[in-house]
Amino acid sequence: MPRTPARARLFGVGVLTVASAMLAGSTLAFTAQAAPRPTPGSTPKKDATVLDWLAVRHSDSRPEHVHVGADWTVHSYLYTNDKGRPGKKIGDASARCSAVDVTPRGHVALCHRVLRTDDGSISLSDAIDRFGPLPHGGLSAVTGGTGKYVEAEGEAEIVMRGDIARFRVLLDD
Repeated sequence: MPRTPARARLFGVGVLTVASAMLAGSTLAFTAQAAPRPTPGSTPKKDATVLDWLAVRHSDSRPEHVHVGADWTVHSYLYTNDKGRPGKKIGDASARCSAVDVTPRGHVALCHRVLRTDDGSISLSDAIDRFGPLPHGGLSAVTGGTGKYVEAEGEAEIVMRGDIARFRVLLDD
């Protein structure tokens, strides 16, 4: 049966859609393999300072249905980590995030975070995958600080589960 122009266009669109999906899938698989994986409980350098804090979400403007380019903010209260539970309140945490990739399974968010305490603040920058079931997380670069943390360098492991995020910050001394 000869193809009509409309059927040919539909066939072409279908082939392009499948090809795009295959390319996106292989790109995500490559990205997932190349992305550093956090190593929970990893041993820090001998002269590193380890901060182990929990942030409990207070407000969040993330849209229900995330799309590429969507921006949102999160504000949390910051606590010491008392065996996985919030201990003493030490400050607050804020984040501004943008969705840079969205699939039916989840999204990748590019985020800038600030952890504030009475002693000073620590700035973090990261791109974290939010695919599949919780917990989500990854590694974040320490990009600076103020007060006690004015010369902050290092990285932070972030693990997010529901309304609580754990920040295990390794500061190189």
